Amino acid sequence: MNSLVSTARWLGSLAVAGALLLTGSGSAGAATGTSGGPVPGVPQTVELDSSPASVAVSPDGHKAYVAVKDTTKGAKVKVVDTQSGAITAVVTLSTGLGAGPGPLAVSPDGSRVYVLFSTARKAPLSSLGAIDTATDTVVSSTEAPDQPRPDGTFPGALTSLAVSPDGATVYVGQDGPARYHRPAEPGARVLSFSPQQQAYTTAVPVPGHYLGSIVTPPNGDTAYTATDENLVRLDTSTATPTVTGTTAAPIGAVPSLALSPDATRLYGVGNNGTGYAVDLATDTLTTLDIAPGQWLQNPTVSADGTRLHLVQQDLTSSDGKASVLALDTATNTLVPTEEITGLAWVTALALGPDTHTFYLTVNSTLRILAH
Repeated sequence: MNSLVSTARWLGSLAVAGALLLTGSGSAGAATGTSGGPVPGVPQTVELDSSPASVAVSPDGHKAYVAVKDTTKGAKVKVVDTQSGAITAVVTLSTGLGAGPGPLAVSPDGSRVYVLFSTARKAPLSSLGAIDTATDTVVSSTEAPDQPRPDGTFPGALTSLAVSPDGATVYVGQDGPARYHRPAEPGARVLSFSPQQQAYTTAVPVPGHYLGSIVTPPNGDTAYTATDENLVRLDTSTATPTVTGTTAAPIGAVPSLALSPDATRLYGVGNNGTGYAVDLATDTLTTLDIAPGQWLQNPTVSADGTRLHLVQQDLTSSDGKASVLALDTATNTLVPTEEITGLAWVTALALGPDTHTFYLTVNSTLRILAH
């Protein structure tokens, strides 16, 4: 596949203030496999009896956390034993009729699960919930602070979240202000939430109307996010983060992002079948022609960095036909022999910490697959 279309350089240096770090909470005494590492999930299909929105896995591999929408009972997180397939706990975030969840993330020590959720039918994601994984209870539920906005607009929806490598900060993405049935206004931003204070501490404006994924490299000095206009790099090395570089979004959509394990490459995919790869050492961007006309989402990079896995949703299919693609990161071409087919209505994909287990939410189920 011919994948090289264009290159770009990071542009400018925008100074935007915010504050970030505080103390992470707790320590999870994680059980491990016989080799001392995370356990692989046992291949199986787990019935959720609800509509799943996202999935994440504990650092030891024993638990999968699935954010679900229960039509009559609100937004919840179901805790699944990855070995037996049993649902061991159901944590309620909101009992509002039609309330639903969004993205979730597990803290690096496994002691907390963070999840975005709405509180009513058709309402945007507006709250951040924190779950204590030792007791499977909600320890905080925090509404996003109001944002600067024109008269007649509503606060923008929360869109994404990521936990800093030290667990001290949760970064939350927010769209620009919105009007009823109208596109968002400019004013996307990244919020910083303190688990210790159980409060938002600052907001960093970023160029754009809509904000997508946020990713944080292991060194904790940088964060990357994407809007409908730009790929944005944030310096998070001090208490006052700054936007240190942007490049125009090359795929015409708000992309989902993934970092390589060594944090040398950043990948983005979007809803038009294309994506990009950024060499973070040279700040050059290569456009990828992956699956023209298809919806791409949930990118994740293999532990050795040789594969980019992502969900392809067939936009021409009436039955939600979907598959998991594998892209060779050395050649930027698909590897058809590694594709997972026969799926439908996939809403989320996570790679387990053992690096050999896929967790997929498909229709009203959690599919655990070895690869």
